[in-house]
Amino acid sequence: MKFLKLLAPIIVLIVGAGVSFVIINSKEQPASQAVETKPRNIKAVLATSGNIQLKISTQGSVKAKQEIDIVTQVSGQIVYVSGKFVAGGMFDKNEVLLRIDPRDYEVAVVSAQSQVAESTQRLVEERAEAELAISEWEQLGQGEASELTLRKPQLARAEAQLRASEARLQTANLNLERSVIKAPFNGLLTIKNADLGQYLSPGSKIANFHSTDIREVRLPLSPTDRTKIDLAKLQGGNGKIDVTFTVSLADTKTTWKGYVVRTEGMIVNNTDVLWLVAELKGDQLNSIENNAVIDIGQFVDAEIDGRSLENIIVLPREALLQGNTVMVVENGDTLRTRNVIVMEANPEMVVITEGISVGEQINITQLGSTAEGMLVTPILEEGAM
Repeated sequence: MKFLKLLAPIIVLIVGAGVSFVIINSKEQPASQAVETKPRNIKAVLATSGNIQLKISTQGSVKAKQEIDIVTQVSGQIVYVSGKFVAGGMFDKNEVLLRIDPRDYEVAVVSAQSQVAESTQRLVEERAEAELAISEWEQLGQGEASELTLRKPQLARAEAQLRASEARLQTANLNLERSVIKAPFNGLLTIKNADLGQYLSPGSKIANFHSTDIREVRLPLSPTDRTKIDLAKLQGGNGKIDVTFTVSLADTKTTWKGYVVRTEGMIVNNTDVLWLVAELKGDQLNSIENNAVIDIGQFVDAEIDGRSLENIIVLPREALLQGNTVMVVENGDTLRTRNVIVMEANPEMVVITEGISVGEQINITQLGSTAEGMLVTPILEEGAM
C-alpha cells in the first residue's frame, strides 16, 4: 500500500504529459500565405530632347565709362562759377563750368599780335632787300654771289621770327581759351573742389566728372559659367551678347537691356574669375517699365544670354537628386539610381548632357533613401519639359 501511494503521483504526471502531447499534435496548423508587394504610385516625366538657350546669372555695380578729374591748365582767380557747379550737377558737352580771370591772357594775346605784325613787316622788308640784292648782282656782279650777298640768311631769319611770333600768338590764344573751363563731354559732377574767388595754379584739381552717355557694368564669370557662354564672340571688339539688368525693391522690379561688349582679358589671380564688361547707352539707359535712368553706383542683378543648345534633355528641377543623380523607371516598374552630367541647374529646370536617353521615364516624386529597387507605377505628368 505504501508503494502504491508513492507511485500514484508519478503515474498521474505520465498520463497528463501523454494527453497534452496528443492534444498538441492533433491541432490543425494554419496554411502559410505569400506576402504580396504592391507598387507605389509616383509622378514621372518622359525624357525628351529639345533646344534651349542657357542663361548665366551674375551681379555687378553700374559705373560711368569715363571718369576723370578736371584740372586747370592756367593760373588765376575764379571770376565765374556755373550755378550747376555742385555735386550732382549735370552738364552738356562744352558747357561752361567756371571762368578764370582772363585779363592777363587777353593782354598776352594783344602783345603776341603786335609781335606777329612786327615780324610780318620785317619779313616784307627782307624780301624786298633780297630782291634788290639779286637785281644789283645781276647788273654789276661778277662770278657767283654768296648767300650773304643775296641776303638769304637775313630772309630766313625774318621768316623764322615770324613763325615764332605766330606760335606765341597761338599759345596766348590757347591760354585765353583755357581760362574758360568747359565740360569735356556730357556728364555728371560728383566732387567739387573749387569755388568763386579761389586762386588756382596750373594742375589744380577742381572737380571729379563722370560721363552720362554710356554706363558700364563689370560682371564676374566663374569657370562653370564660362562653359555656358560663347566668349569667342567678344574677341576683336566687334561682337556683343545680350544681357538683362534688374533691380528689385519691395514688390517693384525695374529692368534694363544692354550688351556684353568685351572681357577684361585675363583671369584674376587666386579667384579663377573672368570679368566681363557690359554697356548701356542711348535708350538702354532708360528702364523698360517706366523709363527710369539706371544710376551710377547702383547694384544690379544680371542675366546673360548663354550658348544655344540643340537636342538637349531638359527636366524639371524636382528630377535631380543629391550627387547629380536621378531615379529612372526601368522595365516599366522598378526605380534605379542613375548618375548624370548636368550642364545647367536652376530652381525651374535642369539640363542633362549625359546619363539618360530620350524616352526614359524619370521620377519627380520626393521619395526616401530606400527608393532603389522600389516597385512603382509611374504616372506621366502632362506638359513636362
